[in-house]
Amino acid sequence: MPVPPHAVLPPDADEEAVCAAVAALDPGRRFGAAVDPVLLSAHPLDRPEERLFHIGLTEANAPWLVACSGERSVRAWRAELRTRLAGEPETAIGQTVAAVRAQAGPRRREPVVPVVLTVMPQGSGPRSGTGLAYSRDPETGEPGVSGSYRPGGTGRQLLTRGGESLASLVTREPWGAELAAVVGVAEERVGRPVRVEFVVDHGHPYVLAVRPARLTGAALLRSVADAGRAGRLSGPEALARVDTTTLSDALSPAVRLSGSPPAVTGIGVSPGVAAGVAVFSAADAVALREKGQDPVLVLRESRPEDLPGLLAASAVVTERGGRTSHAAVVARGLGRPCVTALAHSAVDAGRRTLRAGDGPVIADGDPVTVDGGAGAVHRGLRTPASGTRSGPEVTDAAAWLLTQADAVTGPGLRANADNAADARRGREAGAAGIGLCRIEHMFLGDRQPLLERVLLAAPGPESKEALHALGSWLREEFTRILAAMDGLPVTVRLLDPPRHEFLPDLAELTAQEAVARALGRPGPDPERLAVTRELGERNPMLGVRGVRLGLLMPDLTATQLRSLVAATDGLRRDGADPRPEVLVPMVSTPAEADAVRRILDGVLAAAGHAPDRPRIPLGVMIETPRSALLAGELAARADFLSLGTNDLTSLVWGLSRDDADRELLPRYIELGIVDDSPLERWDASGVGGLISSAITAARAVKPELSIGVCGEHASDPAAVRFLTAAGIDYLSCVPPQLPQARLARARAGLRVPGAPVPAGPDAHDGRDEG
Repeated sequence: MPVPPHAVLPPDADEEAVCAAVAALDPGRRFGAAVDPVLLSAHPLDRPEERLFHIGLTEANAPWLVACSGERSVRAWRAELRTRLAGEPETAIGQTVAAVRAQAGPRRREPVVPVVLTVMPQGSGPRSGTGLAYSRDPETGEPGVSGSYRPGGTGRQLLTRGGESLASLVTREPWGAELAAVVGVAEERVGRPVRVEFVVDHGHPYVLAVRPARLTGAALLRSVADAGRAGRLSGPEALARVDTTTLSDALSPAVRLSGSPPAVTGIGVSPGVAAGVAVFSAADAVALREKGQDPVLVLRESRPEDLPGLLAASAVVTERGGRTSHAAVVARGLGRPCVTALAHSAVDAGRRTLRAGDGPVIADGDPVTVDGGAGAVHRGLRTPASGTRSGPEVTDAAAWLLTQADAVTGPGLRANADNAADARRGREAGAAGIGLCRIEHMFLGDRQPLLERVLLAAPGPESKEALHALGSWLREEFTRILAAMDGLPVTVRLLDPPRHEFLPDLAELTAQEAVARALGRPGPDPERLAVTRELGERNPMLGVRGVRLGLLMPDLTATQLRSLVAATDGLRRDGADPRPEVLVPMVSTPAEADAVRRILDGVLAAAGHAPDRPRIPLGVMIETPRSALLAGELAARADFLSLGTNDLTSLVWGLSRDDADRELLPRYIELGIVDDSPLERWDASGVGGLISSAITAARAVKPELSIGVCGEHASDPAAVRFLTAAGIDYLSCVPPQLPQARLARARAGLRVPGAPVPAGPDAHDGRDEG
């Protein structure tokens, strides 16, 4: 390494010895010169942190140094010399002698510690400069020298004013080849990408410091994968260096936006950046998309009938909601940026505006940019500062890393998929089946009336006709999903809609009725209004949903099961290998599971399935606290269990998934009551403790019982570590989160010597601290 020249002197060296050392260090006799002087530093050999800088700064050369480095800097240097040397000797040699002796002052120890004199290249003279070189591009991870260089400038000026790009300078400057070689050797010796601080002094480069480069995102991923492919890192070592946040950042668009602060902030629940025109209804979003424009859909909260607008939108913003709200779940599944739980903001659907406190209003038609990672909405069409991070090299690096991850033993991975397209995406992303297929999500958007008609139909022919239409469509959809996952398990959850999401808006119907009565005109259908009022609930999330709806409407449950059995039988007749499983949601008592089992047995018997024929597995979803407490009894009746951590977390904490993240939890975090939102961060002591007890109780009854997880925590590193240790069999998440889940699963299994996984929620990801 071409380091600055240095000499080692005994602390009691006389002036003659000091002069000889300085002469050897300064053959050009620039020490103490009035123009372009050489300066020195001094420190005890064993205490470099006590280094004294700028020895040789005198009245004669101070003006030249002021011109190069600024009066404030030179004044500070002289003040330090006066303090450390008990005055400021007039000559450069006098300062040096005093500096050597100062190191051997009252702190002198036995044995005698030598003093090191080192030349301080300034980078301020002719053919000089200061630079910072990286062995890899810190943004992209591209190998080769990158960084910046400021000709004739100091390190402070480089940091404050910037410099020229090193990538082109190293090919044309005389010192470039030597610097490139030094950077390459430094990376080889350190064993990872490096950052090299250097100074060029009269055409000669000198290395001041070599530190591991602190890379993030795509740069870290690519550098680790390159080292692994070159044999410098083992698979476990590579996995220990890259965490799920790094992988997610690398595979997502860049989200750094330049310019003014955001107009509205909330919780970023689906990462990415997208720009478009603000619209305030799903219909307007669809209409704008049909015109070839990009709509940003802004709602108070999303409902199932808004799905066409969510599909059309480039991004979604909702005033209410949280990480597990309807808008968040759908947006993540679609890969759309989404911001929910807006802080101090209100959506006025009637006026088509979004107002943030007393700030400016975002109106219908205004251009906006949504940053779903940062939870910010900006006015105007903004462009990410560094474009898209993910290119072929990054994609290849991620593929290599995930291949190493798949070699680590751990729970199976499945996808949450509600249609054939998502099933195919999940399979392509490495899913070994579907862990959660939500029937209610099949009735979003323009298919919502199919379910609404069933819920509102009067008993008799109208109800039978509605169920027949629903069942016919379900059979087709089940056939497509099972075919996409042929040979792999597909867990179909029976309908679990809070009824209000699939019923007409009661407030709107009531308002229409009042207006019609006042004007003497016909109002909404009285029977439709009466049924909507009858079925309405004040707290629908804890009302008639899941198995409760299925048992109050057994024909609806039977229709779902008949459609699934018919789709399965049809595929088997064609030589396929469908493997459906039925999941019963919102169970609180074993009798509910028994009742659904009887309905399923009846459907299978009616379809001609012999009793000795392998039956479709029936599982129970553990998502109410009571189901967790009765897990042993439920295990005796079920073929498998699935942990629904979204609702279980909400119910254990007594929090609304749609409201808590908007005001309560942010204030609790501010007050220090909680560190993070329990709806976003894994709650190991509360929810985790209940789950551990449930798994233990279930396995005591059936040791080989399959237990999976299908909540949003299935790709959270802390949750994956906990659940893996607890003995779950598979994790299921939306297809876009499968890469992170594969990595989290592998890191959870890497608690072995040589490749430790840090304690805490990915507390340290292997990046260097410098």
